[in-house]
Amino acid sequence: MLIYLEISSTCFLHLAQPSKSLSLIMAYKPLTRTLMPIISMLCAFGILAFQHNENHDQDNSIVSQPVVQVVELFTSQGCSSCPPADKLLGTITDKENVIALSYHVDYWNRLGWKDQFSDSQFSTYQRNYAKALRSRVYTPQMVVNGSKEFVGSKSIELKKNLNSKSMVDLLTKPEVSRESNQLIAQIDLTEAPKYQQAYALAVLDKHVTQVTRGENAQKQLINSNIVIDRKALNSTNANITFDLPDDLNGSYRIAIILQDDDLNIVGAAMSDAY
Repeated sequence: MLIYLEISSTCFLHLAQPSKSLSLIMAYKPLTRTLMPIISMLCAFGILAFQHNENHDQDNSIVSQPVVQVVELFTSQGCSSCPPADKLLGTITDKENVIALSYHVDYWNRLGWKDQFSDSQFSTYQRNYAKALRSRVYTPQMVVNGSKEFVGSKSIELKKNLNSKSMVDLLTKPEVSRESNQLIAQIDLTEAPKYQQAYALAVLDKHVTQVTRGENAQKQLINSNIVIDRKALNSTNANITFDLPDDLNGSYRIAIILQDDDLNIVGAAMSDAY
């Protein structure tokens, strides 16, 4: 007659035929004595496996913080080297987990073409990056997450940076409404990571410009995600209004950028288009 031992998840021994007499059990005592070390080892392995699976399930239940990468391009319509970088930025504006922004500097306006999107505050912003990153001031320049810079037309460098593990926290999207030529945003930073500087940006989705003078004369330039204004946020809950240019029709968004003292970006968000 065959008798076998069965091991449960709680490591109790069960006889397949429990109705047999104790004498039958005792007759197989040498067998059970021989098997006990093996059974003990299997029990220990089962407990460890159970604990591992339990911990694995707990790890999977943790919801990670959504992240994003921020690509900032410093460019100018008066710069002959910039159109390839403008085109490259345009290829990532709809890329998942990427916020792409284009800042037009004003120091090339002297070359014969005044860039309608240029602003001295963007030139100052780039100079601040030059100090923080120990780089030159030039166009086209791309900065990723406020910590890595490279020539803005180099697609290989952009791809390498986007494939890196460097990410920043994705913030809650600002609540935005549009009334005529005004963009109004309700911004909540109460759950944001620690930061030193916070900015709201008004961003024009796309614009086509026919350049008639300067280094890009007779060229049609396409610019994407153009920052037309940038305002500091002085509170964690803010209502902010941007006046939109009368002559620039199109869709606009509000972006939020949070930075530390070294201009590293620690959090960012972009609204839907309005």
